[in-house]
This record gives sequence, structure tokens and C-alpha cells, in this order.
Amino acid sequence: MIYNTLESPSASSGQKSVLGLTCEPIQYVRIGMIGLGVRAIRAVQRFMYMENVEISGLCDIVPLNVIQAREILIKYNKPEAKEYLGEEAWKTLCEREDIDLIYICTDWETHTPMATYAMECGKHVAVEVPAATTVSECWKLVDTAEKTQRHCMMLENCCYDAFELTTLNMAQQGLFGEILHAEGAYIHDLRERILSNEFGMRRGGNWQTQYNIEHTGNPYPTHGLGPICQVLNIHRGDKMNHLVSMSTKSVGMTLYAREVYGQDSPDAQYKYCLGDMNNTLIYTEKGKTILIQHDIFNPRPYSRIHLLNGTNGYTQKYPVKQFAFYPNSDYVLSVEEMNELLEKYKHPFLRDIGEKAEAVCGERARDFIMDYRLIYCLQNGLPLDQDVYDAAEWSSLVELTEISVKNSNIPVQIPDFTRGKWQELKGLNFAG
Repeated sequence: MIYNTLESPSASSGQKSVLGLTCEPIQYVRIGMIGLGVRAIRAVQRFMYMENVEISGLCDIVPLNVIQAREILIKYNKPEAKEYLGEEAWKTLCEREDIDLIYICTDWETHTPMATYAMECGKHVAVEVPAATTVSECWKLVDTAEKTQRHCMMLENCCYDAFELTTLNMAQQGLFGEILHAEGAYIHDLRERILSNEFGMRRGGNWQTQYNIEHTGNPYPTHGLGPICQVLNIHRGDKMNHLVSMSTKSVGMTLYAREVYGQDSPDAQYKYCLGDMNNTLIYTEKGKTILIQHDIFNPRPYSRIHLLNGTNGYTQKYPVKQFAFYPNSDYVLSVEEMNELLEKYKHPFLRDIGEKAEAVCGERARDFIMDYRLIYCLQNGLPLDQDVYDAAEWSSLVELTEISVKNSNIPVQIPDFTRGKWQELKGLNFAG
């Protein structure tokens, strides 16, 4: 029996699909930034290196964050941006007629309200991960995009990492045969960062920690899931049908806080609903399986796994990059052979903009490629690489995994956010 109490809403009159959505080209893209924390400040820096782009509005609830962004514009001799401060100031920014794109880097639970309001104001939207925290919010994103015919892109940067892009290119050229199983993850020991003063404030009681205190399942699935869904053509010829999710008990964060700050420390008193390790298994309409993991409370090296298992070949990225191909399945390519293969199948994005991306962002070159592609598609009136259905599908796991975990790991249906149109697009094609 598959659990399904989350009814899919019917489309309203005048609402139409945004699969392959194209809009009028925007030669000069004017951006309003909402939320100017670490990620947004990095984005402001990246936009300084792009042509025909202007940061026109800066919005935050912390004055110092706005000042920091303002100083970047001054440093690069860019036009002055209008500044907005306060809990509701973001609405005023969205309402401006001289803004084309709203770029949202706030806390998770404000992503959807801000994104939908911006689209209702006629703006295209780029929103940080996850784009939503409930299935209801996912539907709101889809419905609003379909009603307004505006772009809504989730800023899933891992889809633009070099290895993920190149193995996607390999998969699209048939190198792995038919891919039957894939694995992804967000395994990142964040315990020290959670309790540190790294970002100017003690994070033990911040919004992200509070979310992990109140919720279980996988609250951050998209880094591992996004690149895999692109490889498997999710809503472009296949769709995710249902999942089963289970979590271990939660002990890692509490034990760490006690060790670092002592038994009586306030940070040692938090009781986390989030299990240390979450495993989620997904089954697709075409009979493929996906395993997604999440662990931020244990001492494991960083990993997104990114494993592709096909009828003719296999690859994985972590803990070390590996390739193996039929008929020599037991032979793992040497470093030299692997590098030759990666160069041969290097994705066009990497050939076109990879060098500049590395010069600007170093090891975070994926962030530059992501923003560059967003701006390129807007300026040329092209469909975006990631659409609102991607945002909804990938983000829906936040609530769906929690439902499964809380109900003895029951299978849970994954909505079809395209409302039956998941076969209309024939594979993932990057425009331009």
C-alpha cells in the first residue's frame, strides 16, 4: 500500500504548463537580491563579472549585510542599488517595475512565499535550495509559475559541478548504457559549524538548527538528487513514483555539544527530531531506483556520492572518482585513463565558460556556471536549464521523507507536478 493523503490540486482556468517555457529576451537583466547572507554575497560577487547585469535592489533584515553588499558594488564601480531593510521590505522590492529577476537567499521557510509573490509581481525568480519545505508549497510554486508564465529556477549548483556535468554528457551519449540505478547524498559533518561563530552569530539556536529540532526525514535532498534526476530524465520521459525513507536515531549532535561545551551547556540540551543518517529509496515509472542519503551529525568525509549504474558502465564521484565499463567490469580506469575520458566528454558548459568560472570562483566554479546560464537564458529568451517542476520534484522530498519516517517507513507517493505531461519533453536538452 502506498501512502497518499496529499491531494494534487486541479489547474485553474487560464493556467497552462511551463514545460519548455520561453519568455521575451531581457537584454539587460536587473536583479533584486533578497537575503544577503553568505550565499547571496557570493552571488553578488559573481554578478560583477557578467555583462549586461545590474544589481538594482538589496534587501535584508540585518543592516550590516546590506552594507557588505553595497561595498561590493562600490568596489567594482557598479551603479548604486536601492536598499531595503525590515521584515516586509522584500515585498516592496518585488513590486518595483524596474526589476526583472528576484534572487532569493533567505531561510528555507520563506523561499516559497517570496518566490510566489515575486512571480505574481511579474518577476522571474531564482530561489535557493530547497525551494519549498512542504508538498503544498511545491504546488504553489508550480501553480504560480503556470498562472504567471514566469520562470522559477531553484539554485541547485551541484548540477553544474564539472564531474556531474561531464558524466551527464556521457550518459546522454550512451556511454553507460541504460542507467538503472543512481545514488546521491548530502553527507557533510556540520557539527562544528552549527556550534561555531563562523558567520558572525552562534548558530546553535538559528532557523536551520530549529528546523532540524522539529523535523525528521531528509530536509536537504537536492544536492544529491538534482544531478541524478537530470541523468534519468525525470519529467522528461520518466517520473518518480514513490519513496521509502528511514532514519537512524538522533545522537551525534547532542554528544558533540556535550563533549565540546559540557553536559550543562544550552547547546547540549537541544533534542533533535532529525535522525543522524537518513536513507531514502525512490522508484520511478520506468523501473529505475534512486538512493538518497543525508547525514550532517557524524564524522564522515564530505560526499554527494553521485553514482550511476548502467547496463554498460558505472561511475561514482566520492570517495574517489571511478569508472568501469563492460566487458571489463572488474577493471577500474586508471587516473590517466579517467582524465582522458573526462576531457573527451567534457560538457560544453565547461568548454565555454569553465576557465572563467574557475578564475572567478576557484573550487566553487559551479556557482558561476549556474548564474551564468541563468542570465544567458534570460537574455536570449531560452528555456532555463532547471524549471519549476525540477524545483517542486526535488524539494518535495523534504516533507515526503518525513511522512515515511514518521509512519514506520511506509511507501509514500511522489506527486506528478506536470499533471500527466511528464513524457512531453524527450530528455533533458540545454538550450542555446
